[in-house]
Amino acid sequence: MRRVLVTGAAGLLGQYLVNFLRSVEAVHKDISILAVDKANNPFESSFELDYLQADLISFDSIKSTIDNFKPDFIFNCAAYTDVDGCEKNKQLADALNVRLVKNLLEIHSFKKIIHFSTDYVFNGLNGPYSEEDDTDPVGYYGLTKLQSERLLQNSRRYFLIIRTNVLYGTGKNVRPNFITWMIDNLRKNKNLQIITDQFNNPTYAGNLAQAAIEAAQTDYTGVLHIAGADYLSRYQIALKTAVHFNLNSELIEPIRTQKLGQEARRPLFGGLKIDKAKNLLKTRLIGLNEGLKLMDNY
Repeated sequence: MRRVLVTGAAGLLGQYLVNFLRSVEAVHKDISILAVDKANNPFESSFELDYLQADLISFDSIKSTIDNFKPDFIFNCAAYTDVDGCEKNKQLADALNVRLVKNLLEIHSFKKIIHFSTDYVFNGLNGPYSEEDDTDPVGYYGLTKLQSERLLQNSRRYFLIIRTNVLYGTGKNVRPNFITWMIDNLRKNKNLQIITDQFNNPTYAGNLAQAAIEAAQTDYTGVLHIAGADYLSRYQIALKTAVHFNLNSELIEPIRTQKLGQEARRPLFGGLKIDKAKNLLKTRLIGLNEGLKLMDNY
């Protein structure tokens, strides 16, 4: 790995990726990193890094960036991941989740693209899912992510699609994730309604970043599932989080999806089987308790 470009570098996963790449760079001096995002640079001023603010939706902007940098690897973390928002703003979902990937594939001055996708490409009837299971998204977010997967699969480019789910962790100026949202609200003694019938494997973003960097350096191509080791309901995740951070679990009210009235349909039994990643990678995929320990300073 020599020249690495990270799109969506200001997001949660992007920040962890850049930090891990910098740790690799400290050991292997031949690595050059370019972090790209439309948002302001979230990294500390003492953190020496080539950071470019750019409109990722603009083909001319991203083409100029890639042509000038000529990366060996692109980690595409840029996406519109607000599941309900994708139903309300399909134009933005199409632009960030589909057109950006199409634009990247029309640029030829890079060698391999690592693209992040989701368990929401499945219908959630029979999860957790393997890489070989049939896709059937039930919402617009999952549909756009599946469309981006197919663009990569139908291209003649060297690619790796990494499906994951329920990312959590900490970052600077990032949108709250399920775990941090719960912690913030429970610390304010707010009552929360948490779903009992949606299942996934919560994934610590730092663990995903480390595993993705390792996977990118293998010869593996196609789809790979990288996610947390535990398969849990959102309610189980909430209770474990409350216990770990010594928060009042009595504020957490169990509720079924049908009663919550979410804008977008969600796959109920989603989640991912990670056997292939376990066999391929040396990076150990961790469970929720271990991930929460890594957030003790939050």
